[in-house]
Amino acid sequence: MKRTGHGGQFDVGVGALRKHPGTRRAVTVSDSIAEASNSGSRVAEGSDVEFDGAVESILGGVVVTGTVSATWEGACRRCLETATGRLVTEVREICSDDPELDVEYTVTADWLDLEPVVHDACILELPLAPLCKDGCLGLCPRCGANRNRETCSCTDEIDPRWGALAGLEGTDPE
Repeated sequence: MKRTGHGGQFDVGVGALRKHPGTRRAVTVSDSIAEASNSGSRVAEGSDVEFDGAVESILGGVVVTGTVSATWEGACRRCLETATGRLVTEVREICSDDPELDVEYTVTADWLDLEPVVHDACILELPLAPLCKDGCLGLCPRCGANRNRETCSCTDEIDPRWGALAGLEGTDPE
C-alpha cells in the first residue's frame, strides 16, 4: 500500500470507500501543515489546522467537503503590531487518480492526503491586510507613535494639494 503525503493525520484511508461509488464517510482530523502564507498573514508551520467534513466516493476519485479552521497571525496594516485571528472556510474539492480529469488534487486507490486541500484552503482564506482590532488607530505619520498606546503632540497637516477642498468638509453637495 503506497501512502501519499507526510504520514500524518491528514492521510485518510479510502480503499474500501472507493470500491463503492456514492458512499460517504465522515472525517475529522487535526494536524500541523507546512506554513501557509500570503503577503499579509500566515498560518505558522506547526500550528494545528482542523478539517471537519466528509469524503464521498465517485467514479475516478473522491469528493472532499467540509470546514477547515486554523489560527493565523500577521502584522496589523495600521500599527504593525501582531494581529491574530481564526479562519474558518468551507471546502469542496474533487480528488482524482484519473489523468483525463483536470483536477488539482490526487488520490491513490487506497489513500487520500488532505494536507494539500487544507493548506490551499488556508491560503485562500488568510486576510491580505490584517487588523489587530477593528478600531486600530495606527501609527502617527509624523512621529511614528502607536496611537493605540500613546498620544502624541503632532497635528494633522492638510496636504497643500488638497487645500482647496478643505473648505468643503461638512457641506451638502445638493
